[in-house]
Amino acid sequence: FRRISNPRLLRQQLLLATPNTSAARCLAAAASLPVLLPAYKIAALEGAPHASQRGPFIDHSALAKARRPAPSPSTPGKRLLRRFLDAMRVLSRAVKILAYLSPLPALTIASYAIPNKAVDDAAWAYATEAMQRLGPCFVKLAQWAATRRDLFPSSFCDRLSKLHASAKKHSWTHTERLLRQSFGDEYSSSLRIDSDTPVIGSGCVAQVYLATVSDGSQVAVKVIHPHVKAQIASDLRLLRFATSALDKIPLLHMEWFALPEAVEEFAVIMEEQLDMRKEAANLDKFGRQYKQYSSSVDFPKPFHHLTTENVLTETFEQGDPISEYFSSSAEKKRILAKPLITTFLRMVFTNNFIHCDLHPGNILVTKDHKLVFLDAGITNTLSDNDQTNLRDLFKAVVLNQGYEAGKMIVDRAKRQSCSDPEGFAIKIGQIVSEFHEQRSVGLTLGAVKIGNLMSRVLELCRSHKVLLEPAMANVVLSTIVLEGVGRTLDPDMNLFAAAMPFLLGTS
Repeated sequence: FRRISNPRLLRQQLLLATPNTSAARCLAAAASLPVLLPAYKIAALEGAPHASQRGPFIDHSALAKARRPAPSPSTPGKRLLRRFLDAMRVLSRAVKILAYLSPLPALTIASYAIPNKAVDDAAWAYATEAMQRLGPCFVKLAQWAATRRDLFPSSFCDRLSKLHASAKKHSWTHTERLLRQSFGDEYSSSLRIDSDTPVIGSGCVAQVYLATVSDGSQVAVKVIHPHVKAQIASDLRLLRFATSALDKIPLLHMEWFALPEAVEEFAVIMEEQLDMRKEAANLDKFGRQYKQYSSSVDFPKPFHHLTTENVLTETFEQGDPISEYFSSSAEKKRILAKPLITTFLRMVFTNNFIHCDLHPGNILVTKDHKLVFLDAGITNTLSDNDQTNLRDLFKAVVLNQGYEAGKMIVDRAKRQSCSDPEGFAIKIGQIVSEFHEQRSVGLTLGAVKIGNLMSRVLELCRSHKVLLEPAMANVVLSTIVLEGVGRTLDPDMNLFAAAMPFLLGTS
């Protein structure tokens, strides 16, 4: 068993080596177990039944992996050639990046030298187009930078936040090749998808098909784009090199930005999105956490036997984007506001497992007004220290203790170069006091602009060089986005009434 990894060859050897025919057949059957056992999933061993357990539990990904020929041994010559080709690919990518980005310094100088909106708009139009053409890594890098308002000016973040992560559709030939590699030639017995299957979306990392499984149920099949992994790997190597070089130039005073650490944080986000199994695991976890709230909140359910590193199969959720309800009647909108806000508060303060891509396009509303959250590839879990800091910060804001909140932000920051901690705390206190002056009209989403408050806090952090932890910065940005959606849905919703049970741990 240890020497012969190919089960078919093992069966042949056993039949030849064993004179007793019955014994030979028993041993040959035993040799089949490494292939047969992963091919079937038993519901009793999997816990509660999932969507992935409908129909025959044939694990095509396990079968395809077992049948895949073992890779040929690598020789020194092959390794040297692989390194040379890899270096040439990175060099070629670097030349392309430089070609697209080289006009940006001149455009930036022109936009500052000529205070004209048309010049500024033209510079930003070129910058966003260049990011789009450079591919997923740069699009995601721009979107990630837009979340770090403690590092970059608000005007910069506002511009980058409008960059869309759409991409051209790839060919059916690539999809079919990945399906065969992932599930074997027999994948069509469980997954009905072909060249006529409609593509319902194409992001910068993958595109999504509307297919069916063997029992006729509709599923969404997400397939990684061709060459995207190699391109992102090259881009991350170049980003690591560039940020490390910039960090070592004393005249630039880049130490406070912690660029190498920021790139590593970004690399983790990108690499997680390149493994569809990670998103499937996230969907499973969200499904378990919100099972008791399934009447108002739901998540797609993955089909694990039809999911690999490059392909994700999940239930297709019927619904309309929540943005289509912004113009509905007040009653309809009010029904959606409470579960939206309470779900996010529960993610942050109760479950500590946060969906980090909750823009309106990723929130569907079903016919029975249930919210469905899509695209769970990017999630966030706060450390115990970060969770304590965030809870204490929110409590201080809610209890009108802005000065104490400012002192706490500086004292607990892992990286800060604040020359005036007292002035920082006083300014935070002023912002929070302005927030509480709205008590006379009620602390509703319509009366108070918590997004504006948090944006001003982040701007103060940037100007006073107080660096927030990336996880906390992401939570703050998600709060800003969802607060805007919540205000559109129900401006009369009381923010205190919704938040206090979670802040006090009584939700």
